Amino acid sequence: MIKCLIIDDEPLAREAIKVYIEKTPELDLVDECENVLQAMACLRKNHVDLLFLDIEMPEIDGISFLRMLKNTPGVIFTTAYRNYAVEAFDLDVIDYLLKPISFDRFVSAINKYFERTNISSNAKTELKREKTNYLNVKANRKIYKVDISKIQYIESLKDYVKIVCSDESIVTHDSLSNLEAFLDEYGFIRIHRSFLVALAKIRSFDTESVFLENNELPISRSYKKSVLAILGK
Repeated sequence: MIKCLIIDDEPLAREAIKVYIEKTPELDLVDECENVLQAMACLRKNHVDLLFLDIEMPEIDGISFLRMLKNTPGVIFTTAYRNYAVEAFDLDVIDYLLKPISFDRFVSAINKYFERTNISSNAKTELKREKTNYLNVKANRKIYKVDISKIQYIESLKDYVKIVCSDESIVTHDSLSNLEAFLDEYGFIRIHRSFLVALAKIRSFDTESVFLENNELPISRSYKKSVLAILGK
């Protein structure tokens, strides 16, 4: 069992990682801390194999904290900022996860930990994404559990996406490519650089558009061949 510690000053960020740890049988959460001082006290009392460490925190940042440690556990940085990546990897961390963190990306980081620590295949179960019926979405300082079966389509809005459901729409900071990878096995297809659509919600289609209950969405030229092949035309 891999003993984990979360260090992040944002309660929602800690909760998201906590949910992922709980979904992963090989991981055991020792504690969660909102600052470095709490983390140092925890490390004095507990054995920890793996840190999920935020970088920008008040008083002492994550990189400074890591440099203080003598016996360093495995470290996965969790941050909203790309500009620390080079410095982070100079510190030989296992991975660098950008918020909001998808479960797929989390699993990839854990498997890198397994590879780094040479845990034998007999001693571990290869992590796979657990199929759930909801998507965790961060918006308005909350985490929403969106029922995947209600999603009609997702629209890219530069650095954000709009998730359009049968009963609500939610805008969150994420990329369409990231959600496409997560939702592929749930029957979603990319029809345009800006649109990801649930196959089950398509009422009709022609060579230019797909028609949902209350929306018409364009099929772009670059996706037309693959979309029409999937739709059976």
